[in-house]
Amino acid sequence: MATLTDEQKAVVEAAKTGSHLKVVAFAGAGKTFTLVEVAKALAGKRILYLTFSKALAEEAKQKFGSLADVMTNHALAYKETGKLFAEKKRLGGSLFKARRKLAEDMPDLDCLLEWGSRDREEALFPVLETVNRFTQSEVETVTAEHIPEILRLKIEAEDERFDDFAACLVPLAQRAWELLVDPEASYPVSHDVYLKLYQLSRPQLPYDVILFDEAQDANPAMLGILLPQAARRIFVGDPHQQIYAWRGAVNAMERLDGQELPLSQSFRFKEHIADEASELLYLFKGETRRVRGNPYPKQDGSTAILSRTNVGALREVLVLLDQGKKVALVNKIEELTDVLKAAYDLYRGQKPRHPEFSLFRSWEQLKYLIERFPSIAAQYRPYERLVEEYKDRIPKVCHTLSNSLVDEEHAEVVVSTAHRSKGREWDRVTLAEDFTGVTLAQENPTHRCVKLYPEEANLTYVAFTRARDTLVKGAFTEALERQKDLARALKAGKLQLCTPEIEAQARKAD
Repeated sequence: MATLTDEQKAVVEAAKTGSHLKVVAFAGAGKTFTLVEVAKALAGKRILYLTFSKALAEEAKQKFGSLADVMTNHALAYKETGKLFAEKKRLGGSLFKARRKLAEDMPDLDCLLEWGSRDREEALFPVLETVNRFTQSEVETVTAEHIPEILRLKIEAEDERFDDFAACLVPLAQRAWELLVDPEASYPVSHDVYLKLYQLSRPQLPYDVILFDEAQDANPAMLGILLPQAARRIFVGDPHQQIYAWRGAVNAMERLDGQELPLSQSFRFKEHIADEASELLYLFKGETRRVRGNPYPKQDGSTAILSRTNVGALREVLVLLDQGKKVALVNKIEELTDVLKAAYDLYRGQKPRHPEFSLFRSWEQLKYLIERFPSIAAQYRPYERLVEEYKDRIPKVCHTLSNSLVDEEHAEVVVSTAHRSKGREWDRVTLAEDFTGVTLAQENPTHRCVKLYPEEANLTYVAFTRARDTLVKGAFTEALERQKDLARALKAGKLQLCTPEIEAQARKAD
């Protein structure tokens, strides 16, 4: 039986007191092990363990056994509000797949044509983007707050009145939501739709204790389910691993009233990796607690290359294959190549058969929508960039990926984006060349200040802490050191932090 650290013992003892807890667990700090020990200490209580990841939930089921009910956030809602959609084969992955039928069923869309939409189907994109943001919120109705900020900025830049635009769009988004959730309808819906419906139903969960893992990546709708519960809540997460803010994630730890306890001892990596992580978090996030390493982490000889982008990952794969290496990609190869081929078809002016790209009339429309709608950008920009980088080499690239990659257990090198690497670990991690594009700190000489980019720091921290023994920063080393110097100057008071007030004052002075 593994021995608990003093920090882990403190968490277990605090859990016995009956108060809410938030546990800040650094990378590799044994949070799941600690939560299992908490469940053992609370034997006889009805315990629910929740996590965002299906893979993590499957692993946790083995560890918790009969101590707790283990499920993903969406699985919690599925039985009550998701099953109906599944039985009618309406779970389609993306709300945007509903736009053609909604365009037929919503006669009032014409007001959006006055605001730049070129036809009724295209008018559904801002409507559904607004609905999508509503599904991730904890409020009860669609409002102007759910309109994407990028649309607000675009309208204001054109000297148009945003309130007039919202007066047109919000009622349409409210009507679209009503149509989408009609149990007798046939529109495809996303998994976030039934999670939102579950939140709106104000469920009372039959548990004494709720263990909420990966709490830094919760969305407000999930908090709308958990925070009103009578059960004791123990939220566990690492705020420095919050890398999904772009899709609506919030740090739930900040919303929970309760005692905060740390898990700073990592069992994953050696002390020099811990030192790299600690310095990064101190300089760019202001974290004063140090990550502590393990002199004897488990090792298996594994090697990975982590990229900042999908394009960067593909470049690394092709170079390694040219070198005769056995390469694995952390992605479903068939899924990747099928969608990439569909993107290439659209680029060439052909009609893609793949449902992900049959949404779009043309490559030009895809690019237009990517620039305006965050959820479209999140899903399709990687393919846009891949196609525009490789163009007519795409068929050959897809053939190479389909026929040359191996499973991870047979690979000499595993390639992944930093986002997909979360939760994984390897003995040796090399940062891909595209990490040179990561901006952690940037000086604004005009305003004489430094701007910090905390989400980029989070992603870099995730990448650093995938390494157990060796971290090779490669071409990123020089750029990182320059940015560290800026952060050190900021800490020393030689430079000031950029704020909206400072930038406004500088503009007035100019």
